[in-house]
Order: sequence, then C-alpha cells, then structure tokens
Amino acid sequence: MNTATNAASTRNAVAAKGNWLARLRALALHALNLHLQNCAVIAEAHRRPQ
Repeated sequence: MNTATNAASTRNAVAAKGNWLARLRALALHALNLHLQNCAVIAEAHRRPQ
C-alpha cells in the first residue's frame, strides 16, 4: 500500500469514531484535493494551444 492509501485508511478509521474534528479535517482534505484537481484541469486547458 502507498502512503496516500494508508493516510486515507487512518483518516477513515478516526472519522468513524465520531470525532467531529477528524471528520472536519477529512472534509477539508477532500475539498483541497478537489480544488487541486480543478486547478490542474484549468492549467492543462491553458497550456494546450488553441
């Protein structure tokens, strides 16, 4: 397993315990991941010639 999978497993295990801070952290990390993916798509679109 890679580090990202391990981190996700740990995050999910902690969030399952009902700790709202852990759930909030997981949500924030997910939102950040989506944002970075969106930025990558926009950057790729600008990099390609018209």
